[in-house]
Amino acid sequence: MNFNYLVTSDNIENEKSNLVLTKYFVRGHIMDIFKLEPYYSEKVWGYEEWNLSTHRNGNSIVSGSELKLIDELKNELPILIKIIQANEKLSVQVHPHDEYSRKYENDNGKTECWYILEADENASLICGIKEGLDKDSFAKVIENGTVEENLKRINVKKGDMIYIPSGTVHAIEEGLKLIEVQQSSDVTYRIYDWGRDREMHIEKSLDVIDYAGKNKGGKIEDFKKLETPYFTVEKIDIKDSYKDLVDKNFHSYTVINGTGVISDGNNVIDLNKEETVYIKEGVNYSIEGNLELIKSYV
Repeated sequence: MNFNYLVTSDNIENEKSNLVLTKYFVRGHIMDIFKLEPYYSEKVWGYEEWNLSTHRNGNSIVSGSELKLIDELKNELPILIKIIQANEKLSVQVHPHDEYSRKYENDNGKTECWYILEADENASLICGIKEGLDKDSFAKVIENGTVEENLKRINVKKGDMIYIPSGTVHAIEEGLKLIEVQQSSDVTYRIYDWGRDREMHIEKSLDVIDYAGKNKGGKIEDFKKLETPYFTVEKIDIKDSYKDLVDKNFHSYTVINGTGVISDGNNVIDLNKEETVYIKEGVNYSIEGNLELIKSYV
């Protein structure tokens, strides 16, 4: 991508559909920070917006253009960031680890985490199965139709962070909106779907469940930073200004609340609630405003 674009008042007037580009370029400077438009997916239980995605099943778009992020970067990112709105319960499900997923699905495994943006009063979600169950006994639970009685629920509220390593049985329940940061993967094995008539994946689920809970998923108390084998997530609170350098790979920010701007010294991009930006390696940048953000990187 090699732009040589001089912003003028005539350009702005004549190319209103590309107004966002005027914030990204100054006399041929190639953008180092991208605001992204999500890939939107309607679901029976609500919707997903894939804010940061280079996955083959749904790409985010560089804002102000028709360019897919994967086409700009030329490589698939190791993470995927979503906004999930759950108006009804999602299926009880599990995601495989890398080795299993690459062997059987030609995709990555899926470890993920959820930052709760909005929660109804007394909202809850499912994270894990009851102790003492193994592959054979949980297969009996499924066969006998007693899955609901053998799940672990946790109450959640706005601002909570939940860690869901691969192999963890889980479900987002109704009345929740959240940011999901995950490995770049689209592999889900359904175990139970609350009476909806959708495909189940029982045998594969039984293969990949972490029955012993060795991966230690659950609520992260007093969340400020979560480091996983696949990505790191931080909560950043800005009251005035914040500066950083992308020393390797990339940084990404998703706005929880507030408004502000991000700049690399050449270009200035607006930041608004639930928007996501991607910042290239080697870039010094500053963020100004009054914002709460989720910062994601590897």
